Amino acid sequence: MKFEKKELNDNQVEITVEADKDQFQTAKIRAAISISKGSKIPGFRPGKAPYDVVKRTYGEELIEERAVEFLVNQIYPDLLKEAEIKPHGPGNLEEIISKDPPKFRFKIPLEPVIDLGDYKSIRQAYKLPKVGKSEFDKVLENLQLTYATAEAADRPAEKGDLVSVKINAVLNKPDKDQEPEILKSTPHQVIIGELSDEEQFPFNGFGDQLIGLKAGDTKEFTHKYSKESNYEKLRGKEAQFSITVDSVKSLTKPALDDQFAKMVGLEKYTDLEESLKLQLETRTKNEYENKYFDDLLEKIIKKAKLKYPPQMLDDEIKDVLKSVEQDIARQNLDLDTYLKINNREKEDFIEKDIKPSAIKRLEQALVIDEISRLEKIELDQKELQKEYTKTFMQMQSAPNFRGLQKEFTTKKLSNMVVMQAASRLMNQQSLNKLKSIANGEEGKKIEEPIAEEENSNKKLMEEK
Repeated sequence: MKFEKKELNDNQVEITVEADKDQFQTAKIRAAISISKGSKIPGFRPGKAPYDVVKRTYGEELIEERAVEFLVNQIYPDLLKEAEIKPHGPGNLEEIISKDPPKFRFKIPLEPVIDLGDYKSIRQAYKLPKVGKSEFDKVLENLQLTYATAEAADRPAEKGDLVSVKINAVLNKPDKDQEPEILKSTPHQVIIGELSDEEQFPFNGFGDQLIGLKAGDTKEFTHKYSKESNYEKLRGKEAQFSITVDSVKSLTKPALDDQFAKMVGLEKYTDLEESLKLQLETRTKNEYENKYFDDLLEKIIKKAKLKYPPQMLDDEIKDVLKSVEQDIARQNLDLDTYLKINNREKEDFIEKDIKPSAIKRLEQALVIDEISRLEKIELDQKELQKEYTKTFMQMQSAPNFRGLQKEFTTKKLSNMVVMQAASRLMNQQSLNKLKSIANGEEGKKIEEPIAEEENSNKKLMEEK
């Protein structure tokens, strides 16, 4: 077997290989037998028809087509070994150059090449913010509002009321090809003065426009969206709003006592306070660490040299798109409808929205995997068992769990959970290692014992 190897710029390799003629002839005989087994040839039992009969009946082209499959499957593993190729995944037969002699061209994706450089020199302080009283009060007030009772109010709306409205809105100066109408008789409920960490619909402070209005009242006003608005199509745009109030209801919030705690499934109000504080601290930590590791990994990626085949990115794009489709489905929409509502073409959406997210996710995963290898991260079996139990319990509570049970055997499902738990635990340990390096903790752990030893030696010398 003779071959020529050519490295490509996209972390793939192109191999042109010439196989032995006798190998191809043997493959043609196997192909004829295979065709004979799967067909009825008068006068012969399946698989027993002579080569010439199969050739006369089905044509040499079909035999050669099947023979190429047999030959490629035979020589491909040896080709990888002789050419010293470590593939990321299956290669593609790009071209059958000739059949006499049998000559083929393959394109094979290579394993990613990762050089993180001096990642240990990167510094980023880890300063977890403390949860303040105002954040706690906000969470507590929102919980109270969830359990508040509503009663129709025959008076103008005021802060704390639940107001139902219909909203019409149009852009004053829409872009070319942009629909001016934003909202048309859209029903909406708002609690005036409600606190939220997210941008409220249709904009922050909308409830203030309702103060002083009664059921049946209408009001017109303009609002200019900020350039940082979550509503991308409305950033920097001015819109004309027209609202009609359907109803005004006063809300009576439950008292902050043990009875309120029982309403949310706890025994005492002090239990509720502790539970909310823990939830808020956990959420604050998760949000901070997501941003912290996102920034840290970005710094590492900027200094690193990463090469990976296009197939890896294609697979990641499919995964990200699938996740987006699942998120959209929770809003009772499909992707086509979502794109139509947002006036987007699918190809443009994938290129501008999905692909950048896929690149970021793929490159972060490659960096984390390389960190685990370089830092020799090993899993603790006790921790793995805890993570497995936690993952399995979460999976059991998922709405598609019964479907998974039907799709996989108990053993396969258990193996899948183990893999997920191990992957998540390995990633977390790798990130924690990165944090200790970037925060300067790793050096301190090494320096402190040395300092103690020096002090001990100094004291010994003084005693002498």
